[in-house]
Amino acid sequence: MSELDVARFFYFQEMAATYLSVGKFESMLISAMHMCDRVKVRRALGLDEDAWALSVAKKSQLEGSTLGSLIKILERHNVDPADIAHVRWIKDKRDYFVHRLFYDHAWLGEMDAESCQFMRRRLLAIQLWLERGERKIWRIFERVGFIELDHLEDGGLLVMNGGVYDLIQADITKLGSEGADA
Repeated sequence: MSELDVARFFYFQEMAATYLSVGKFESMLISAMHMCDRVKVRRALGLDEDAWALSVAKKSQLEGSTLGSLIKILERHNVDPADIAHVRWIKDKRDYFVHRLFYDHAWLGEMDAESCQFMRRRLLAIQLWLERGERKIWRIFERVGFIELDHLEDGGLLVMNGGVYDLIQADITKLGSEGADA
């Protein structure tokens, strides 16, 4: 293969990897918001559904939202403005890739080897930012009280839905009021 063909091949690989990183970031954010009972989308769901239907409806609502809408949901939950700004910055990088990358004339067939290498570096940077954004979401959710994190020695995380405490407290309160009525 010529130098140009090799450069184009690697550029195409990074294009695909960046696309997958965008999907992975958005999917992780939806999954994180879905598992956190303290993230509410009450206006769309109502309060009368059972827990399973509520969960399915919540996930459907989140999946049907744009990344900008997901960020607006988080803004309504006392997430620190600096954290919101970081997630918006990640969104801007994602938006550049999805909406504006080709404004820079990044068409594979029209680029020389040097241009392909330049764009590969740009795509790698976007991938890194998205991966770091995924990890930072958990720390943001921990700070706002959506979850509790147990930092494992191997660098992993154990995530617990902080809303479980709300459910337990509601059950205890309900049992206490039923006992008082007896």
